[in-house]
Amino acid sequence: MNRFIGLIDSGMGGLTVLNQIMGFLPEENTVYFGDMGRAPYGSRSRQVLKRYSEQIVRYLIDNYDLKLMVTACNTISAICLDHLQETFDLPIMGIIDPVPEKAISASTNGRIGVIGTRRTIESSVYQKKILSIDPSVRVYPQECPLFIHLVEEGWTKEPAARLIVGEYLANLKHSKIDTLILGCTHYPILKDMIKEYLGSDVLIIDPAVECITTIKAFLAEKGILNKGNYPERIYQVTDNPELFRSSGERYLDRKIHNVNLVDIGLLESKTAVC
Repeated sequence: MNRFIGLIDSGMGGLTVLNQIMGFLPEENTVYFGDMGRAPYGSRSRQVLKRYSEQIVRYLIDNYDLKLMVTACNTISAICLDHLQETFDLPIMGIIDPVPEKAISASTNGRIGVIGTRRTIESSVYQKKILSIDPSVRVYPQECPLFIHLVEEGWTKEPAARLIVGEYLANLKHSKIDTLILGCTHYPILKDMIKEYLGSDVLIIDPAVECITTIKAFLAEKGILNKGNYPERIYQVTDNPELFRSSGERYLDRKIHNVNLVDIGLLESKTAVC
């Protein structure tokens, strides 16, 4: 029986990672969990994020035959990945590690911007990883908390969205970065608007694109790639499945089926004592 790849996110942003899996690993079964009832994660404390992510992983392990878990969220990857890997006997992969080296090799002037949620930027995870590889690089971080709301409300082309993009990215443009890391899985939906503001000379790096190579290599190395399989796609959310369905279809450019509502109380009743 072909097992599942699990993906977890605070909402719909991780669908950009799922979209890459569907494109490059089309025979893989996937179960996607969007914690919309407790989103956004970007302003949550480290303790709360660890508890939420542990609850979700435990739920998925209890209900599905998983071969790999992907924290399809920069905030979870930055704050919770080590905790999850230590807690569960399951391969769990984040989406951050492949990105710093790619950004360094792509940059010609050594000026790299990173945008993300408040919690991701405060963690300095991208800054630390980049500077550990090349201390001469200058990293310019920028919190962009409203970007998530723009994306999840479908405001990706409105004039108000352009104003917000310009407000957040003005300092990065002034800093003359030539490479920008999209440190949140929601942000690729705004990629065209970001590119328009920063200019065509700035290379934009999407961690969802970079991590698919790592996922595929891992599955191939372990000999657990699905072959000849018609994939099963399952979606679990903690609030508003119809909104997830309608908005999520814009992320994936295809129909979404099998959206199930999960009771948050059920998740919290299974929290391990830390």
